Amino acid sequence: MSPTTLVRGRLRDHPLWSRALAAPEIVGRLIQPVIVSARVDDRERVPDAPFLERLSITELVRDAREASSAGLAGFLIFAASDRKDELALLASERDHIVARAIHAVKDAAPDLAIATDVCVCAYTPHGQCVLFAEGQANVVGTLDRLAEIAAVHADAGADLLIPSGMLEGSVRSLRAAASAAGRPELPIAAMVKLESVLYEAHRMAVEAIPVTERAVPLIAVDDRDGARTRAAREVAAGADAVVLKPGLVTLDLVTRVSESVDRPVISFFTADEHAFFTASDDSRDLADAERETFRAARRAGADLIISYGALSATAE
Repeated sequence: MSPTTLVRGRLRDHPLWSRALAAPEIVGRLIQPVIVSARVDDRERVPDAPFLERLSITELVRDAREASSAGLAGFLIFAASDRKDELALLASERDHIVARAIHAVKDAAPDLAIATDVCVCAYTPHGQCVLFAEGQANVVGTLDRLAEIAAVHADAGADLLIPSGMLEGSVRSLRAAASAAGRPELPIAAMVKLESVLYEAHRMAVEAIPVTERAVPLIAVDDRDGARTRAAREVAAGADAVVLKPGLVTLDLVTRVSESVDRPVISFFTADEHAFFTASDDSRDLADAERETFRAARRAGADLIISYGALSATAE
């Protein structure tokens, strides 16, 4: 790895992400989250959030080709887990649905960048972003499991790993896992997430157990400096990009972080935020309004934008 890459971060030197970071139009900077499920034969609407779908591999490939044709930057792959246990073992199996999804998208749309979610919350019976041992948070054990999940995703061909649980030490663990998997150039993005009510629809979609009190604390919504401090710490730990979430709530923080760390900043609009733009029959005006939020994020300093409305926003 060259000294220049280490200073700039690996995302900027990645062949697909570097193209997205140079895209003159917002569509080329959009990342569409997708949820795959081994139980689904086609497409399955989420009962309590019908604007979201769980996809089979076949339908994922169909969407990947459409996204590639539309000029999107990439996909962020999540999985709805059909098996939960205290160690989140399914997530690190080599033939898990996420690994198969990465291979399928890479075969169908090789110019579409693939980011993956690296977390345990959807695979455990408690729904937390950390594993437990003897009634206590098992941080070391969780970091080991995240590293195993990351190695599977890296080996399958992922282009970006995002440890979404915001557990301290995740970036270093994933960096070591990627290097051990023969992918030292693989970018790792740090998650900087505010405490918010805007995460519930996604948790329903991936069938994560609801939680009322988080075992891994997030940043208070009224904390002016917490996001910037955490972002700086994660960059020092080796993060190649910083993801800020939720999108609308963190627009001011996008500016503060982008001005303080020399890494690309990614604005993540949650499924709940996308729901605001699916709430009436006037879909054209709502789609235009959602595009305006993307422009606001870009104006605030976001280099890339994750949104459940990314693909639909490309339709005229």
